[in-house]
Amino acid sequence: MLSTYRTLLTKKTQLNSDTYLYHFDLIEPKEIKFIPGQYMMLKAPSSKGPVSRLYSIASSNNIKDSFELIVETVPGGLGSNYLFSLKENTEVIFQGPAGMFGLHENEKNKVFMVTGTGIAPARSMIISNNQFPISKQIPNSKFQIYWGMKTYKEIYLLEELKQLSNETMEQFSFKICLSREQNLDIIPDEDKKYFSLGHVDNCFFQQYSNLTIEQLNKFEFYLCGSRNVVESLKQTLLTKNIPQENIIFEKF
Repeated sequence: MLSTYRTLLTKKTQLNSDTYLYHFDLIEPKEIKFIPGQYMMLKAPSSKGPVSRLYSIASSNNIKDSFELIVETVPGGLGSNYLFSLKENTEVIFQGPAGMFGLHENEKNKVFMVTGTGIAPARSMIISNNQFPISKQIPNSKFQIYWGMKTYKEIYLLEELKQLSNETMEQFSFKICLSREQNLDIIPDEDKKYFSLGHVDNCFFQQYSNLTIEQLNKFEFYLCGSRNVVESLKQTLLTKNIPQENIIFEKF
């Protein structure tokens, strides 16, 4: 049974030309418990009554009195345009949390292949587990993000990811994979190591080109993005003989 949450939009931060970070404080109930990777259902008003739109929680589950969403404003998108139109200190209704996307409790290394706002559940899982590991098995796991974006100017959360990488030393690393850039000349020299050209699957397999099937089986792959992208990534991994049980995904 889903709970209904009255929330207050207390902060709206523009991340790039059409993507925003929304921070909601809880009014009633005053506490939320969720599994990192789950989503909330926005109740967006329409001429036919409230319509549900699903958005992955982007914040840590160790914070109980609020949550965050990362949402791209899509032309004609009922939910995203409703959020875009909201002023801070506006009350918003959600239901949730819901969804089965989440970290598996084992010592396999976790590889996130995400595109666009698919970074949201990955952010939630990583920062939640970094603060308080969800099981005794996971602390030995390494976390890697391969985040697909089109161009460098679209990038956000870079400083946050760099800080997290520095804080966790060898446990967390990330690579932002740019599919529409011809080279990395525009990127400051000190940040070039965080970027690569191409799609996320290419970035991963270029970095791990010498791994055997047995070594690849020590990874779990978490896919999040548009339906077509996730299905393509899933098929690519299957052709590399990655076991189905090592592929966990969420489609938009």
